[in-house]
This record gives sequence, structure tokens and C-alpha cells, in this order.
Amino acid sequence: MSVVDDIKARLDIVDVVSGYIPLQRAGRNFKARCPFHAEKTPSFVVNTERQSWHCFGACSTGGDAFSFVMRQEKLDFGEALRTLAQKTGVELGQRGERDRGDVLFRVNQEAARFYQETLRAQEGRVALDYLTERGVDYKTASDFQLGASPRGRDGLKSHLTSLGFEIEDAVKAGLLRRNENGTIRDFFWGRLMFPIHDRRGRVAGFGGRSLDGSDPKYINTAATSVFDKRTILYGLHRAIDAIREQDTAIIVEGYMDVIAAHQFSHANVVASMGTALTERQVGLIRSAAGTFVLALDPDTAGQEATLRSLESAWQAMDRVQVAQSRRSVGALYQTQRLDLRIAALPAGLDPDKLIREDAAEWARIVGDAVPYMDFYIPAKARQFDLATTQGKSDAAEAILSGVTSTINPFEQERLFRMLARVLDVAEADLRASIGKLRPSGPSQRMRETADRRRGEAGPALSPLIGDRRDALEEFILGMVVDRTELWELTTHLDPDYFRRTENREVFTCLQGCSTIEELRERLDDSLRDHLDYLAQIDLEPIDRPSAQAALEQSARRLEQRHLQEIQEGLLASYDKSLPPSRDLEEQIIGVNARLKELFSK
Repeated sequence: MSVVDDIKARLDIVDVVSGYIPLQRAGRNFKARCPFHAEKTPSFVVNTERQSWHCFGACSTGGDAFSFVMRQEKLDFGEALRTLAQKTGVELGQRGERDRGDVLFRVNQEAARFYQETLRAQEGRVALDYLTERGVDYKTASDFQLGASPRGRDGLKSHLTSLGFEIEDAVKAGLLRRNENGTIRDFFWGRLMFPIHDRRGRVAGFGGRSLDGSDPKYINTAATSVFDKRTILYGLHRAIDAIREQDTAIIVEGYMDVIAAHQFSHANVVASMGTALTERQVGLIRSAAGTFVLALDPDTAGQEATLRSLESAWQAMDRVQVAQSRRSVGALYQTQRLDLRIAALPAGLDPDKLIREDAAEWARIVGDAVPYMDFYIPAKARQFDLATTQGKSDAAEAILSGVTSTINPFEQERLFRMLARVLDVAEADLRASIGKLRPSGPSQRMRETADRRRGEAGPALSPLIGDRRDALEEFILGMVVDRTELWELTTHLDPDYFRRTENREVFTCLQGCSTIEELRERLDDSLRDHLDYLAQIDLEPIDRPSAQAALEQSARRLEQRHLQEIQEGLLASYDKSLPPSRDLEEQIIGVNARLKELFSK
């Protein structure tokens, strides 16, 4: 029995859900007002037979005990696993042993301790003076494990070997570097050291700041199997709780910005470490926050490079959102967009300086952050010569795709009017010159987004049954794990269709990966054995056309099964003494139409 099965065997979903909201019995099921949206009439149903829950109201979400805790507490799968394991008394010792056995994390943690000790010694006096000058107090420096690397090129190497660490492991971790002549020396020397932790608080790599004015000012650990700065947010391990509480993540660029924010009790701040916000970084916190605020350096806020970075961040959030959105089946699913906002700081003040000089002003500026497009439209327009007709036309062409990517038609209209004002043209003239904006006739990007949205992932929704294995789900996953060239054929599938928790989480994680190795790295440790099981499923050797046909047929069966279960739940969710509501009728019609389409194939 897997650890997930062990936990589920000890849980009753009624006990789990009733720990958060009051339930009332309704026949064989239980009902309540949905905790995930405001409503007057209870539409949240807990099915005791399937050990599942589902909201048949506005948000139309559902799943099992794991997905409920993940959504209610804003946790990722691993965090929900540990929460429910503690609740049920299931030991996760095997996971802890794997963590402790990861040599790269262990050697990094020891290096962080060594650098901390060096900071407090005479060797670290210059670095300590620098921190004092910047106003970093002792507690904050300790919280972030700040340190100093000695100027000698063998200090860390000697320390690690004296403790029995293998030199090659330290080289693989990026702490030591092998020169062309074969000698191995410390990679960081004479620098203020910033340990960079993953979300779980493990030291994955380091950033080092020069203290003598030499270039480069900052260097980072080279990419390793546990460190890639595009997939890590600095300070997230300390910020995640505050991000959840405030439903907001504030993203800055530098280490010192994060440190200052936390020292002055603004604990929901993390750093992208000078890179454009990536899809993987958004994915780290999308379950904890609905609002992302990017704090911009005023000196670069309107520069072309910064706007490209913002466009990249916007597109990354859009891809994450598409991958997590609901499959559109009539009125059955609703989409809630992540909110990206921009906080432009006063001239001459970066976050570090502003927070230390006036923390209240920092809080006000962040609170007044404007929606991304409200910032982007005028900033982008300023790059064109708006005194000329051609300049206005070029600006409109450059900006319009961002306007039309907004799904909400009312928001599209508002942004269109804003664009007309910024360009100083009559709205009618703008429409006449570039075509009338019609939400019912989407742009190419909107069509592509909708196409992806119809097939990509959302949080777990389908009911859980007691079977420990599911042949249909395992065939599909075994096929795509065995044949990576078939991954593209799964884009129309929704993780909601998978009943088993492990299968659902593997498929969800699969959506953002390009290789099996990346999938294994991104999966929670507790699911890697299940991935190995899927990879070992004995599939008959068949050619690609036959494999594609088998996969497509299995995918249709999976969706049919899911929709039939939703249909049953819809019919059982309303009071039989009253006529069904219009919303319920629309949902049933939508499900029936999709089922008819699937059965006709």
C-alpha cells in the first residue's frame, strides 16, 4: 500500500470537510454552502460513497480529501500529504530518509554553515561591515543564513573534505570548480554569500556579492540538478505562509530587497533574482496566491528590456493559468484569472532603500499597484511617436494583442477605451482602423488559448473510489511515460478525469514538463515510486499510429466516465420537491451535449 493509499484508508472525507465547514445530511450525502465562493443556497455536496466532494454552483470545483485540503489551505500536493499524514498518524519516514540522503542538498547546507561561521570570524569582517552599513540586523542575517566566503581559494574545499564529503559531490553542487589544468578550487571567494533555498527550505544554491568593487557584482551557482534560478524564488521558504495569509505575492529583483522587506515585517516578498518571471516560478506560488505584484525599479520601468520582461511574466502567468483552468463544458466550469499588478516605485528608490526609509510608503505603493495592462498600455505606447498617424497605428498594433488576450469581454472594452485615450484618438476611429473588437469572434491568440484551455489541466475534480488500481488511467499514463513522443496527444485531457490521487498528480505535473527526468524532478518525492510503477507497465510494442489510436480511444473513455459521474452528481444535487434551477439545467445540457459528441466519435 502506498503512503497515499494508507492515508486515504484512514480518512473519512466527512470528517475532513466538517473540520472546516458545517455539513448537513442530505439523503446519503452531505451538503453545505461552498467555502470557495459566496452563495445563499447550498450547492457543495460531499459524497460519502465515493469519498468525494463537488460544488455544483458558481465555482464548480471538486475532488477528494487531498484536493479539498490543497484548495482550502492553499497547499501544494506535498504539503497536503504531510498535513493529512500528521492527521492520520501515517509515518513519512521513507521520504525523510530520501531527503537526508540527497548529497547535493547536504553539501550545500554544510557550505552555508561554513559561510555563516566565516561571516562571524575575522575573515568575514568586510562582509559583516557591509551588512551593518546596509542596516541588516543580526536576526535577519541569521534567518536568511547570510555568510561570507574566505578570500583563500581552498577554505571551503578543505572544510568539506575534513568532514568526509566527496570532492566530486561539491563540484556537482557548484561549490568547487575544476580548472583547465585539473586543479579544484573554491568557486566563491571573498564574497558576501546568500544561500538560495527551495520552497521546502533546502539550500539549493548560492548567490555571491563582490565586496571590493570587482565585476561581476553578483554571481550565482551554475545550474545543477537541484538549482536553476528560473525555477526558484529567493526567500519563498520564509514567505510562503505570509503569501497564503494575504493571498498576495510581491516579487522584487534582488536579495537585499527581500531581506529588507522581511526585516520590516513585509514577509510576503520574494525575488526573481534578476530574471523575468517564469512559468515555473509562477507555478511555485499559484496555489498560495491569486495576486502577483511586480515591484519595478523606476529607472528601468519604461525601458524596452523591462517591458519585454513584463510581457514574458504575463505570458508565463497565462500559460500557468491555461494549464490550471477548467475545461469549458457549457456552464459547468468557470475560469478565475490570476491577477498580475505592477507597483512602480519613486525615482531613485529601489525596494530595499524605500522600505528602510519609509516602510509605510512601501505598503501604500504596493497596495495601490495597478493591473498589468493599465501599466503596460501607456508604458508601451511611449515607445512610439504618438505625434504621427503611423506611430499611433504601430502602437495600436503592438498593444492590441494584450488587450484581446483578456478573456473578460467587459475588461476588453475598458482596455480598448484606455488605448484610445492613450493614443489620443476617437474610439470610433480606432475601431475603424484596426477592426471592431468582438469577444464573440476571438483573435488568433484567444482561439489558441481557448483551444489549450479546452484540454489542459485544472485542480483535482473527479470523485475518488476505493480501488487501489485503475487500469484505464494506468494505461494512458503508462503509454505517455513510455512514449514521450505521444505527450502532445494528451493536451486535450484534464487531470479532473483521473480518479486516483497519484495518477491525477502525475498527470498534472506532466503538463509542464518536456522530459521524464524533468517530470521526476518536479514530482513530490512520495510520488516517484508511483512514476516508476507506471514506467514499468508492460505495454505491447505497437507502431505510432496504433498507439495514437489506442490513446485517443482511452482518453475518450476517460472523459465519458468523468462526465457521467458529474451528470449523476448534478441530478442528485437538487431538491426533488422543487423544479431544477436554470443554472442546473444549463449544466446538465452542457454535459449531455459533450457526452453526445464523445459517443458519436
